[in-house]
Amino acid sequence: MVAGEGAAHDRCAAALKPLLALGAAALFALVAQAQDPEVRAPFVTTPEDVVESMLALAGTGPADYVIDLGSGDGRIVIAAARLHGAKGLGVEIDGKLVQVSRENAQRAGVSGLTQFEERDVLLTDLSRATVVTIYLLPSLIDRLQPKFLDELRPGTRIVSHAFAMKGWKPDRTQNVRLRSPHLRQGDESTIFLWIVPAQARGYWRGGEWSLRVHQNFQEIEIEATAAGTAIPVTAAKLEGNAISFSGPDYSFRGEVGAKSITGEMTRAGKATPLSFAKGS
Repeated sequence: MVAGEGAAHDRCAAALKPLLALGAAALFALVAQAQDPEVRAPFVTTPEDVVESMLALAGTGPADYVIDLGSGDGRIVIAAARLHGAKGLGVEIDGKLVQVSRENAQRAGVSGLTQFEERDVLLTDLSRATVVTIYLLPSLIDRLQPKFLDELRPGTRIVSHAFAMKGWKPDRTQNVRLRSPHLRQGDESTIFLWIVPAQARGYWRGGEWSLRVHQNFQEIEIEATAAGTAIPVTAAKLEGNAISFSGPDYSFRGEVGAKSITGEMTRAGKATPLSFAKGS
């Protein structure tokens, strides 16, 4: 090494240390941010075509109360009021967007049907909703799923733009072709519909019939016996409160309540009322 070169090397290394430390800290912050589910996603508006399709897929009407989680500029709640006469609430964590939403609702003439609140979606009471709309990152949707089951009544419709829910098969899926280009959307969007099911899981007894219902969200499998004999179940469906199942020579249709299933059993062409009570 040439004389003086070692000292210069040491001075250079000393000068680089704070820069390297800053770079490492920045990298660590970026990694932490990527793993933090509370980090806000960028605000990306939902195309009007998709808004209309989401509300239509949910069958939105004047009797509905729509809650839009992550409501942005309020367009979904405003469209629900303007196009379908529905009341609604938009929940948005950005206070500036909440103010924009209120102004947009006033301009659209639907202030009396709409509300907008600055709030964390995870702290929002959803029990009033009959329709819930979401356009959120998957990490946040994962955290909302238990809340949907705990707070939403059977029959409530959930519609998601772009992202499905983990482990829950959609009741319906629709691809929406956009009429014109939209920022970060491409030319097509996918929307998903789930209908919140009743809690049918467990043992049920009615007359000579016994049922054991296995349930994963709205998907069910049923083991049935009649007069102590196993009866094959070839089809079973749960949609909201409505439940049905059938086999080679029978079919049942009814509604699930908290502690009973009431409906009608048809065998050999003859229909008779049948109620099941929740067993243990």
